[in-house]
Amino acid sequence: MNKRTRIGQILIECPNTIFSLYVANENELSKIEIFMNNIRTVKKVGLNDIYNWCNRQGIAYDTRFNYHKDFSLWKNAKSYLAYYRQKYKYQYKPGFGTV
Repeated sequence: MNKRTRIGQILIECPNTIFSLYVANENELSKIEIFMNNIRTVKKVGLNDIYNWCNRQGIAYDTRFNYHKDFSLWKNAKSYLAYYRQKYKYQYKPGFGTV
């Protein structure tokens, strides 16, 4: 998304992933606020849920791996592999997400 067209950015921090949702207008901001309120009432929300919601709603997003210093190198490596698979599935395959 072009930096000139976005009016804001919202971060969602998950255990291994940080989502940056880019807001382009008031309509998208309203969708994100409703989504965030719904997340608070659900016991468990997975990364797939956030990826799918962003793609269905047409919300531009980007993700970053969240490295934990208190985790072992092995656990961080496994977490990064899971993160990368999800990112590839939803962002780099044609027809899914944004790059």
